[in-house]
Amino acid sequence: MDQTARMLDEEHLVGTALMPDPLPAARAVREAVGPLGLDDDARRVLLVAAVAVVDRTELLLAASGTDIDTLMAGPAGRHLHLVGGRFRFHHPRVRSVVHDDADLASRTAAHVALAEVHRKADEPLIAMWHTALSTLAGDPLLADGLVELAEQHLARGDVHRAHEVAREAASHGTDRVRSRAFAVAGRAALWAGHVHDAVVYLRRATSPSDAGSSAAGAPDAARSLGIALALLDGRPDAVVPEDAAGPDRAAIAAARKTIRLLDGAPGEAAAILSEVAELAPARQPGWWFDGPDEALTPLAEAHLRVAQSYLALRLGNITEAASVLDDAVERLPVALAFGGLGIALARRLDLVRDGHLRRPTAALEASVPGQVAPVVRAATLGDRAQTAVFDGRWVEAATLLGLAAERGGDELRRLWLPTPDPVELLVLAGQDRAARRSHERLRLRVLPSVGSDPGGGYPTGTGHAGTGHPVSGHAGPGLAGPGTSGGGFSGGPMRRRRLDLARAELALADASGVNRARERAVEASLRVGSTFERGLTELVAARSFARLGLPGDAAAHLLGAHELFEESGAKAWQHIAEQALTTPGFVRDAPGQTGQAGPAQGGGGRGRGAEAPPRPDVGRPRRDPAGPVPTEAPGEPVIDVGEELCGQWTDLLTERELDVARLVVQGRTNRQVAANLYVSVRTVEVHLGRVFRKLGVRSRTELAVLALRG
Repeated sequence: MDQTARMLDEEHLVGTALMPDPLPAARAVREAVGPLGLDDDARRVLLVAAVAVVDRTELLLAASGTDIDTLMAGPAGRHLHLVGGRFRFHHPRVRSVVHDDADLASRTAAHVALAEVHRKADEPLIAMWHTALSTLAGDPLLADGLVELAEQHLARGDVHRAHEVAREAASHGTDRVRSRAFAVAGRAALWAGHVHDAVVYLRRATSPSDAGSSAAGAPDAARSLGIALALLDGRPDAVVPEDAAGPDRAAIAAARKTIRLLDGAPGEAAAILSEVAELAPARQPGWWFDGPDEALTPLAEAHLRVAQSYLALRLGNITEAASVLDDAVERLPVALAFGGLGIALARRLDLVRDGHLRRPTAALEASVPGQVAPVVRAATLGDRAQTAVFDGRWVEAATLLGLAAERGGDELRRLWLPTPDPVELLVLAGQDRAARRSHERLRLRVLPSVGSDPGGGYPTGTGHAGTGHPVSGHAGPGLAGPGTSGGGFSGGPMRRRRLDLARAELALADASGVNRARERAVEASLRVGSTFERGLTELVAARSFARLGLPGDAAAHLLGAHELFEESGAKAWQHIAEQALTTPGFVRDAPGQTGQAGPAQGGGGRGRGAEAPPRPDVGRPRRDPAGPVPTEAPGEPVIDVGEELCGQWTDLLTERELDVARLVVQGRTNRQVAANLYVSVRTVEVHLGRVFRKLGVRSRTELAVLALRG
């Protein structure tokens, strides 16, 4: 591998320059392949297969002068996979070795044979390609046709082929044709995400060496060069829909609008993304004109996938957000999208899901070709704060979040990266006076935003709890909403700020106001519509009740937080809830029991002289599709998940709806509920839908949490 690295430039290694095709046959590659055991005929067959751009078996046989029986019986057959009239190498390393071992004369002969075969098959464009590669001295007569061929590949989204063909055209052409070829090569490299290649070729297109040439491709090349340089500078607005065409334009427009709508209208954002869900994904380096007539380019798809992942995160679905991004990181230039916001997203998803950064994320960070946007750099401070929270270092976490807010401000909150609340962190650290000062500065600074969110319903202004910074309403470069000047939402991320303040007030509440503060925080998190944020609100509530010596309420909220974190896929936060449930002094008695616990201490709510807490599964409905759901663990106090918890809804629900709600809270499936009540499953579904609407919940988990909360 080290030898291969020495054969490649740094730009190749980080993905900003197109890799050689085939890759160099380094010593490690040869050792992995071992002796191929080829005779001259087999070597000729495999070389033709290595340089072919169409994978049809009949063309391979005709160009190599062999038949299928001879091929299958000979040594070449061991290295090729033949099925359905197509061929491919069992492993690309064999292709690299075969190509590397061949001399120039052998490669030229293979291209000549393929050119002849494609001419006979009435495929002149492919024949022209092989003819160009077999012409040692260059042929200006081929250049025009090659440029047109490259433009066709580019129009179809096959940017890798477009780049390769355009470079070949430049080696044959002169003057205007050469400049035009450089422009196509540069644009293809740009949309492939190979930014350094793009800059090199686009500069050649805009600055022809021959003073007598007029650089026919210069206008398009100049615009594309500006985009490439903006990407290197980490500008979020480097790529806009007007820069693209076809499916790329639709994808980029949808992605940018999704980012703008993340705060206030995630439902509208989801509808926008659904309209482009069927766009063909970016092509792998492929076989010419096979496949759909149009496909997304890698750069456009990277923007789209980052937006999709952010939307899933905004809705609290950590698992889906990570799945979308993991797939994109493997094959797309994610680091270039929105000034590197995909990097910030990947880092935070790793921490929330796994508690540490994974190797693919480290590789993604290493692939950044230049700068990243300031909001991405600010998010790194938030990552460190997240790690400090996991270790119980509350003061450090609050300080880092404050610094992150200074550098990223509302842009960070608008992106909904999972983040604890600084005011609560100060409370956990035992610095109540600092927490109250921070909260008061926050409340006063955001008062002008009161009432600017028609769907809010919260009586005071809100903001980034604990930062002490005014709300600017600035959305960041390139993320401007419709009708705004300078790029920002009118009024800033309102739902985000309302939730921040509601949780801050819950963290600071005294015994007389904690229930009202809890209701406000829950209402704010329900309006947000994020499973993860609901879980975080439950965790803040649990800590507040534990601090006030109300262990039963604290345990109920901890169980709710655990369920919601589990549902969202936030495994690291789920572990925090589990630790709190098993931390001596955090919860002294199980829900439903009497008793007082001392105030939670700074290190995760620890106290003195506490009894053993309930296990994380105490009081959690245990689902068994084969039979009734047990609600009690032998020898342990449990939550009554039946009539007592649901009795609070008697004024809201009909008797039958209440029966359904009780059984669902116990963890029963719709089929089990139907069997218990002697009704159809469809009837249960109808009743449950009405229960959800009347109680303002969206899932069985939220219904259970609402019951536990009382």
